[in-house]
Formats: sequence, structure tokens, C-alpha cells
Amino acid sequence: MLALGWLSACLLMQVLPAGPIETARGTVTVSGEVTATAGARDDQAFFNYTDYEHNALRMFRLSLSGMWRPSPRFAALTEIRSEDLQRVIPYALYVRVRPWTNLPFDVQAGRIPPVFGTFARRAYGADNPLIGFPLAYQYLTSMRPDAVPANADDLLLMRGRGWRASYPVGSPEPAPGVPVVSAYRWDTGVEARYAVDRVEAAFSVTSGTLSNPRVDDDNHGRQFAGRVAWRPVVGLTLGASGARGAFVSGAIADAYEQPLGPHPYDQEAIGVDGEYSRGYWLVRGEAILSRWSLPKINMPFIDGPLGARTGYVEGRYRFGPRVFAAARVDGLSFTRVEGRRLFGGQPTEWDAPVSRIEVGGGVNIQRNLTGRFVVQHNWRDGGRVEQRTYVSAQLSYWF
Repeated sequence: MLALGWLSACLLMQVLPAGPIETARGTVTVSGEVTATAGARDDQAFFNYTDYEHNALRMFRLSLSGMWRPSPRFAALTEIRSEDLQRVIPYALYVRVRPWTNLPFDVQAGRIPPVFGTFARRAYGADNPLIGFPLAYQYLTSMRPDAVPANADDLLLMRGRGWRASYPVGSPEPAPGVPVVSAYRWDTGVEARYAVDRVEAAFSVTSGTLSNPRVDDDNHGRQFAGRVAWRPVVGLTLGASGARGAFVSGAIADAYEQPLGPHPYDQEAIGVDGEYSRGYWLVRGEAILSRWSLPKINMPFIDGPLGARTGYVEGRYRFGPRVFAAARVDGLSFTRVEGRRLFGGQPTEWDAPVSRIEVGGGVNIQRNLTGRFVVQHNWRDGGRVEQRTYVSAQLSYWF
């Protein structure tokens, strides 16, 4: 049956586009991606739950991208997506202006590509050597922008429950928390980018934050983010990123401005990243420190910002032009708070630390048709289920 499926896919590829479609004398380019991922349900552990409430290891995803470039100085770009045949999401919608054609500098405005880090800008199926996402970009913490804990005990009560967190301040409805950095949504704003052979720099001003990208502004704040990358030798890239923006919704911040005074209640983050490729090897990694500031409402107080430390290293090895193997090691931990009613009043990480190992491989059936197979193991100190192993397979086609 499996062999018949592969054969059918190969036959289908003979009639599907092999590359981007160009029309209107080359001024309009259309590309797309279809990715089908099969795996076990994750309705108890929620290790692979995304901020769109889907399972990253069990998903059918459609993506269509378009670019209209009427002149060398101007381009309009968009990408729409649908996951599990549900709503259509405008993932990207922006214009790109290049003021000087002889300089590698451009300005983008709209729902723009992220500046911070590297993973969120990768092509979903084509550039991910595995199937799952790094914890920093997918795993839901118990942090929410529209609802906050009144004290440390409220926060510790939601430890390991990022899939459905609830707090007494703000929105009363239980809802998913946010990841450290969202890879499933892009923010809205303005971005400037300069790139030459060895150095690349980008800076953006947007409506949301890394954890909570937005189309509208819910707190009268802005996020400022930037990244600088250096390529000292062929095959090696080193990067550093930073971001700071208003995180907590304006309704909560305004309600506590009089008793607590004006506070920004920001998300702040710094990150470093690296990539090295040589021969059949490709190695990548990122490390991110993030912290969120929340209102200090009741005792036992949440003293200081709540921090998260996360990082991953992944590698891919090609045995030839078609077959490859890959692995990723991943971790996410949190700073400690001290409650009264839980954990014996001892300082405890405010969310359950989690680790992940994912190994697998794949085959390039054709240049733009890839099959992958992975085994992913997760474990954490808290939550309904403390460890779980998943097996998943994926077929990805793009043009």
C-alpha cells in the first residue's frame, strides 16, 4: 500500500508544476506548497500543539504565494495558508520598496517576514530537515497577553498547561498560551534590510511581539526588533538578534495603571544563531533568552520578569542527492517564582521545563517532492503527561 502511494505521488508529479509559475511578462510569480503529515493524536500531552490549536505532527497544510513586481524598485508579495482544511490565513501581505537599485537595501511594510532569529523565515516543507518545530517556535507556555495571574500561586497552578491556561485577571475564558517566538504567524509593521556578501542587517517596528504577532494594536505599544548576521567564511553564518515590545493587552495595563503606576509590561528577548555547511553536512543552532513583565497585583508577588531559556542544535547529513538523515536536540526552561500554596512554598520554575529529541530522515523523490519519517521524544517536569514519544511521516510538494 505504501509503495502504491509513492508510485501515485510520482505519477502525479509528472503533471504538476516543477517550479514557480510566471506570467504577465515575468512580472507576476506564483508558487505553492502542499504538505501532508500523518501521526498519532496529541490530545492529552499537547507537546506539539500550535498557537492555531493544531498538531504540528498531524496536519494537512496548503500554501500559495504570489509576487507582483512591476518595476525593479517595487514589489507586492503575499502568502495565504490553510491548515487541516479550515480557515484561510493571510500569513504574509506586504510591499517591498528598493529606493536605490544599485544598493542592497530595501524597505518592507505590511504583514512582514520576522527579523528575530532564523527558523520562522524557513520554507515550511523545503527547508526543515525534520517534521517538528523547535520548542522555542512552537511549544505553548502558560503565558497569555490577554489574561494574567494575580499572584505567584495563580501562575504555578497553570504550570504545564499552556494548551489551555486560565487566570483571574483579564479574559475569563481558558485559552492557549503563547510560544517564546511564533513561527506560525508574522507580525505587522515596517522593516528595513541591508545585505551584502558578508554582512546582513535588519530592523523592524511592529504591532505585536515575538510571542504574540498581531495585525491590530491591542495595547498602544510597538515592538522594536533587529538582527545582524556575519559570514566570515564560505558556509558559516553567525547571527545575533534582539527584540522588545509591549506584550500585555491594553485593557489589563490600563486597569492597573492607577494603583501600580504606568508600566510597559514588555516582552524582551535576545538570541544568537549559527549555521555551518560543508560537503554533505549541515549544522544549525539557536539560543534565546526571553522575559515577560507582568503587573504585580497580589501576594505572593511575582517578583521581577518571568524568564525563559531555550535553544536547539540540529544537523542533517546527505548520503547522496536523494537520501538524508537528520536530528535535533532541544530544551526549554524557566526562571523560578515562590508561591505559598503549591510546591511547599519552595522556589519553582514558573512553567514546566521541557526537553525534546527528534531523529529521522527522508528521501527526495524528485527535486520538489520529499518524504520524511521521524521519531520524536518529549519529556517535562509537569503537565498531564510528563513524557511521550511520537512517530510521524510527511509528504511535501512545492513549486
